[in-house]
Amino acid sequence: MKEYPKKLSLMDETEVITRPIEPVDIEALYKFFSRIPKSDLLIYKGDVTKWENVENWFAGSNYGKVFQLVALSKNKVVAKGSLHSEGLFWSHAAELKLIVDPDYRGKGLGSQLFNILLYEGLKHNFEKIIVRYISDNISITKILDHYGFKPETVLSCYVKDELSGITKDLIIASFSLENWERRFEFYSSIYRR
Repeated sequence: MKEYPKKLSLMDETEVITRPIEPVDIEALYKFFSRIPKSDLLIYKGDVTKWENVENWFAGSNYGKVFQLVALSKNKVVAKGSLHSEGLFWSHAAELKLIVDPDYRGKGLGSQLFNILLYEGLKHNFEKIIVRYISDNISITKILDHYGFKPETVLSCYVKDELSGITKDLIIASFSLENWERRFEFYSSIYRR
């Protein structure tokens, strides 16, 4: 992967390095997930604030991970993104997951990492990308609207916040990478930088 590590400049001129996840990142990922509000981690099926789950998720082969990246600032993980294969019969589709440290939100990091993950989706020949998110996540909603993701389903009261006991809707949105007009727009935005 000659493209990595990649240096990103944020709106406040902070520099962040992004690269594929390495085995040495397990402890840093554990620390990262423990800093993230629980309500933001509801997109994961398991509790990623527990060491054994982070270790199993990282080392396990049953998660269909295709591409994973971390963003680092001063050797601290400040964001984590991934593309997951959707299975044998849905090999043309991938799920995109992205979590950004609250201290690094609103600075353009999420958008830049989203760009990278979509680009990786194209490189891996995916035709469709899906994102699952909680209805009150305004940051990801803005990013998805920008790229033209369309909600395909809403699972009402599907996720229960264990701290508040409140149930929230889980939305599944999708984006077709096979749409050539969108693909051209996406490539154009990458090469303008």
